[in-house]
Amino acid sequence: MKTGLRISLKVKLLTMIIGIVLSTALILTAFFIYTQRNILKNNLEKKTRDIAEIIANSSEFSISTGQEEKLKILTANALIDKEGEIIYAVIYDRDAVVLAKSVTQTSIGTEIREFLSSTKPDEADPMLFWEKEKSRYFKLKNVGKVFEVFVPIVTYDQSPKIAGVSLANDNMGNENRGYVIGIVRVGVTIEILNKQLDSLSKSVGLLTVIVVLGSSIISFLLIKILIGPIKELVIGTKKLSSGDLSYRVPLISNDELSDLAQSFNSMAQDIKGYVDELNREKQDLMRLKVMLEQRSRELEETLVKMQNMQEELLKSEKFATIGRLAASVAHELRNPLASLKNISYYLSKTGNFQDEKAKKMLDMLSADVARSNKIITDLLDFSRAKKLNKISIMIDDFIDKAILNVTMPDNIKIEKDVGHFNVVIDPDKMMQVLINIISNARDAMSGGGLIKISSERIGNYAEIKIIDNGSGMDKNTLLHIFDPLFTTKLKGIGLGLSIVKEIVDAHFGTISAKSVEGKGTEFAITLPME
Repeated sequence: MKTGLRISLKVKLLTMIIGIVLSTALILTAFFIYTQRNILKNNLEKKTRDIAEIIANSSEFSISTGQEEKLKILTANALIDKEGEIIYAVIYDRDAVVLAKSVTQTSIGTEIREFLSSTKPDEADPMLFWEKEKSRYFKLKNVGKVFEVFVPIVTYDQSPKIAGVSLANDNMGNENRGYVIGIVRVGVTIEILNKQLDSLSKSVGLLTVIVVLGSSIISFLLIKILIGPIKELVIGTKKLSSGDLSYRVPLISNDELSDLAQSFNSMAQDIKGYVDELNREKQDLMRLKVMLEQRSRELEETLVKMQNMQEELLKSEKFATIGRLAASVAHELRNPLASLKNISYYLSKTGNFQDEKAKKMLDMLSADVARSNKIITDLLDFSRAKKLNKISIMIDDFIDKAILNVTMPDNIKIEKDVGHFNVVIDPDKMMQVLINIISNARDAMSGGGLIKISSERIGNYAEIKIIDNGSGMDKNTLLHIFDPLFTTKLKGIGLGLSIVKEIVDAHFGTISAKSVEGKGTEFAITLPME
């Protein structure tokens, strides 16, 4: 299941509410600013027209009588504006000749004078006709956007004269309307209007920010009040799922969420009852299971003991029979073998054998008699009870004597690393152990090699290691090397290492073997110091 970025319900609601409030505030702000701009613009246009009409109405008589000074006063008074919006006022006669002109004295006055000097009313608007008011917006360099109004100066005198010239027959007028005798031109700057709008926008923007922040805070508090019970329910479900069935959701409100929390607590109580009942049944089953497992183990242990006892009985009976038979056979064979040994020894000392084959046959007889005697000795050792005669002896001297009792060919070397300390052992029995193991190491290295013999004291135990680099043993052979009658040799009955283990066990020691086929074998004997 794919999982993306997790956004909490609180964040979602708060984002949605803030988005709605912000978008609504921005729309209302834009609408308010647009409305206010139109209102201010209309007021500015009306003010400009009113001033132009006042000048037109006030200058009718002065134009008719040629009083240009009064006209200049009218245009100058028009510029007395507290807000500084009016930047010029001009009075033209009907031939578009300037009769009076006033321009603002600010740094932009030069631009305005040049503009007024280069334009006339009819040039400013070719469609302008004298009988109708006209207005326009345009942009003036270094001044900004300008709004100007052209208002005709009309007289209703039936026979007006301008500078002594009669207009009674002029085709510009008739009996039902007045006569246009001039034009008033008034211009105002829009920059002040823009500044007012900027100030208004900042104020409204600040108010919008305050409203949005206030709405956000109120929304956060409301959402917190709403989300709080939901969070408690979430905590309750997590506690319930983790196994804490005693947890209850607090009733922190008096509404539908409180009903939901009450239902949750009731459900948790019911689940706790069911789980407690299941736990009791589970405990009963576990106790029954433990009892059954204990009985099964007892039966298995009893069965194993019975099998071991049966095997031991069979083995004891078998070996007891073998022991009795071996003792009887050994006793009967000892005398003939002794006679054969004496005969072979006598013949080898007194005989003068010219035939080489006869000499070899005599040597073979002696070797076979010695081997047969060893077999009989092993059988007797195996059948007899192991009674020890322990004495304290230096282990290094003891190992040296054992090495001297084993005949070694020239291609096998012995390397010693023995300690100098006393051990309490039966020297005859342990001598048999070392001779047997060293002889086996020698036999495993028919092509020559190295035997390492070491001894050291480890706590209250003495450890003797005999390591060879001979042919080694496989895993199956290694498992059975101490079993009676098990052997891998062509000659032998497999009692040597069994006797070795019995002697070590009689000393309350241990013997172990490690071997790698093709690399060699290691025997480790551990004996108590006392």
